[in-house]
Amino acid sequence: MSSSELVRIENVTKTYRVGVGRARVREMIPPPFDRVVGRTFPKWWAKNTFNAIEDISLCVDQGASVGLIGHNGAGKTTTLKVIAGVTHPTTGSVSVLGRLAALIDVVVGFHPELTGRENIYLLGSVNGLTRPEMNKRVDRIIDFAEIDDLLDTPLKRYSSGMISRLGFAVIAQLDADILLIDEVLAVGDANFQNKCIRWLDEYRSNGGALVFVSHNLGLVRNMTERVVWFDHGHIVKEGPTSAVVGEYVEAMERRSEERFAGRSKSAKWKARKDMAAKGLQRWGAGGARLETVHIGEPQMNGSGQPSVVISVAYEVNEVEEAVFCVGFVDEQGNPVGAANSPPVRLAQGSGTLECRIEALPFKSGLYFPVAAILSPDGTVEDHWKLERAVVIERDTEVVGNGFGQVEIQSSWRS
Repeated sequence: MSSSELVRIENVTKTYRVGVGRARVREMIPPPFDRVVGRTFPKWWAKNTFNAIEDISLCVDQGASVGLIGHNGAGKTTTLKVIAGVTHPTTGSVSVLGRLAALIDVVVGFHPELTGRENIYLLGSVNGLTRPEMNKRVDRIIDFAEIDDLLDTPLKRYSSGMISRLGFAVIAQLDADILLIDEVLAVGDANFQNKCIRWLDEYRSNGGALVFVSHNLGLVRNMTERVVWFDHGHIVKEGPTSAVVGEYVEAMERRSEERFAGRSKSAKWKARKDMAAKGLQRWGAGGARLETVHIGEPQMNGSGQPSVVISVAYEVNEVEEAVFCVGFVDEQGNPVGAANSPPVRLAQGSGTLECRIEALPFKSGLYFPVAAILSPDGTVEDHWKLERAVVIERDTEVVGNGFGQVEIQSSWRS
C-alpha cells in the first residue's frame, strides 16, 4: 500500500453457497481441509455456488469519498463487509490501515431490549472502545443524535430513522480513519441528512476516508467525489461521480426499455399493468399508454443553457385526442417544472411524438423525468416517473446554489 492508501482490495472474490443437502456437508469441513477438498474435487466443491463479488480491485485514499452504486445484489454491501472484516474473501487480499467504523445496517450492533443510552455503550464496545473511552464521548453522541427524550427508552420502540440517528451519532465519535456507510442515511429525515453531510465534509477535510453505498443518487452525488459502479459482482466503471452516475442512469434507462423489447402488445400492456399494481412509479386510467420515453443527452446551446430532445412512443386503447406532458422532479422528489403539448390527434393504434426543450433552467444536479398522457378533460391516462435521470453539469455554478433547483433568468439594477 502507498503512504496515502487506507484501504486496498486486490482481486477479491467472495463465493456463497445456495441450497441445502450437499452444501451443508461442504460447510462442515473446517479449514485448512476445505481448501484441500476444494482442489481435489473442484466440480463438486463449486456446485450450487455463486460469486457475490468476483475479482474486484479497489483502493481508497486518505481523505477520499467513494460511492458504490448498482442494482440490488450487485455486490456493494458484500464489498463493505469484506472491507470491514465481517466476512472474509474467498480469494484475494484486503488491506486496511487505521481504525475502521462501519454502519452497514441500522440494527447491527444494537439490542432491541436495551435503552438508547445502553446501546451507545454496546456499539462502542463492538467497535473496540472501553467504557471510560465512551464516557468521554457519550454527551457528544447524545447531542448529535437529538433523541434526548427517548434516550432511556428501549430501542424496540424507536423508529428506523431514530435508530439510524443513534447509529450514525456513535460512529461519528469513534475517531475512525475509515467510515463504511450502507443506506443508513436513506431512512433519516432531510435535516438529519444535511447534518450528516456537513459532518462528513469536515471529516474528509481532516483526512478521513468514506465508502458510501446508496440507491439515492442525490446523496451519492452530494457526498462522494468518486464512484464505483457494480453490476452482478463485477466493477463496470470507476471514476468521477458526475461522469459515472450519468452513464449509470443511462444504462438503467436502456435496461428498463429492454424489459419490454420483443414482447407482444398484449404482453407489454399486462407487464405495465403489473408495474402500476405494484406501485412502480406508474398509474393512470389506461385509455392510452406510453410505450417508450427516450431522453436525449443534454446539450449546451449558444446561451449556455442545457437543451434536450425527448422522444415519446405511445399506444392507443380508447382515447382519440390527448395532451402530452414531460416534467421533472429533483433529487428529493420535488417537482421543478414541466412542458405540455397542445392537444394532439392520436394515430390509430400507436404513434410517436418529439418534444424539444431549448433551455432547461436547471442548476447542476440530477432530475428525474415524469411523462404523462392526459385526455382533453384532464383525466390522466398514463403517468410514469422514469427510473433514469437527466444529469445537468454546468461549468460554473451560481452563488446561492442552495436556494432551489431552478435558475430563474432575471435582470437587476440599482
